[in-house]
Amino acid sequence: MKFYSHLIDRKIMGVNIGVEMTIGEYLKFAPKVIHKNEFQRRKVKSAGKTYDLLRKDLLNGCIMPPIILAVTDRYGAELDDLVQLAIQTGPAYDGWEAVDAIVERAMADNELLILDGLQRSLTIEGISANREGEASPTFFNQVIRVEIYVGLSKTGILYRMLTLNTGQTPMSFRHQLEILYYDYIDNSDLPNGIIVLKEVEEKRARGTGRYKYTDIIDMFYAFSTGTPMPYDRQALVGELREMDFLERYSYKADADDMRVLLLMYNDLITRVDNLSNGWTYQPEDYAEVIARPFGASVSSIFARPQPMSGFGAECKRLVSNGAYARLEDIGEILPELNFSGDPTVAFDQLLTILNEIAQRAKKIGDAQRAYFQFAMRALLLPSSDTYLDLSMCWLKAQTDYEMMYA
Repeated sequence: MKFYSHLIDRKIMGVNIGVEMTIGEYLKFAPKVIHKNEFQRRKVKSAGKTYDLLRKDLLNGCIMPPIILAVTDRYGAELDDLVQLAIQTGPAYDGWEAVDAIVERAMADNELLILDGLQRSLTIEGISANREGEASPTFFNQVIRVEIYVGLSKTGILYRMLTLNTGQTPMSFRHQLEILYYDYIDNSDLPNGIIVLKEVEEKRARGTGRYKYTDIIDMFYAFSTGTPMPYDRQALVGELREMDFLERYSYKADADDMRVLLLMYNDLITRVDNLSNGWTYQPEDYAEVIARPFGASVSSIFARPQPMSGFGAECKRLVSNGAYARLEDIGEILPELNFSGDPTVAFDQLLTILNEIAQRAKKIGDAQRAYFQFAMRALLLPSSDTYLDLSMCWLKAQTDYEMMYA
């Protein structure tokens, strides 16, 4: 293994280290890195022919583009000072041996993330694991190039992933956000019995205080962008290019906002559930039975991406427009929410409105997201006629929604 290059990336304030190693050396840590993150993408099935060709080419000794990795933050305390000194010193920096030594330890400890080259890594692993023994000693001794980023913040990692994954099978922005914030929301640190369900558990996200991790990501994205609409990759790429989207954010500040949003939203749902005495949908209470109600309980209505993204987007708007000085200030008024009338009537109105939207809208999910943002505005905007009123805000939102989209 040979460390042949050290380049400073001033855009994301990190260091890119070029390493030459054999495929055999790469395979000592690559399989464990590939499967380390449960949100990592699977092998791309639609590109099977392309990667079959790559497999054959590798066996014939082809040179492929460098695989891009990043050292995890486990070594952050050791690397930060060295990287900052390297950036400040520039080409005259003479401490690269210490940096390289930490990178070698990261390889030995499998503390690396794949930023670009997952499918190539899977192809190499597949050749190695082939039971027919198609890989010869020559294959394992073949030299490949690997670039390893060190000293990146998690925002820097996301930025580099966005700019690297622009090929035919890019990683979605949702996927990148899930990875970026995966280790921040820990169930053991969440109060009031809140449970965040990830991966396999998500199918059972039922009951008060239980949320899908992907829906929390939806809410956070809506707050970050100020719109409840789901993310669109092309729009994101345009914003990244024209507005330097990620430069506006700090990982720690964003992650704190995500946590605040989750706790506030849970307080809102808990307040509604308590005030309504655990309301549930009873078909006999409706003059015209709704075949497929949006939800049959408070939690099943509100623990969904449409109201969560509407809440996130409106919180952003309320703070940006000066209705509240801080995001946390919105949370302070939630205990004042109340029903001015019978909660059953309020839910009757809400489900009826959502059913009408579903029957009329071309894109039902998008329409429901927009409606819930209007509802949160009617409920939380201090100048609103229905401020803090859980009985009247749904009708106010319907009027505002129809004025905008009718």
